Amino acid sequence: MYDVVIIGGGIIGLNLAKIIKERYKDLNVALIEKEKEVAMHSSGRNSGVLHAGFYYTADSLKAKFTRDG
Repeated sequence: MYDVVIIGGGIIGLNLAKIIKERYKDLNVALIEKEKEVAMHSSGRNSGVLHAGFYYTADSLKAKFTRDG
């Protein structure tokens, strides 16, 4: 029996499982992933770069989307 079940082994699911176990050590957490390994889709295919926005001109679309999401 599990107290928490997380579906998806991407960056969000893995981090959520980690945070829950750190904060609530007595909870049983299960992580369900359909692939053979974690981070096989979007999480494993990103550029690995944090776009902070300070390289873009203030009025550019890149700056707007970096700031606003």
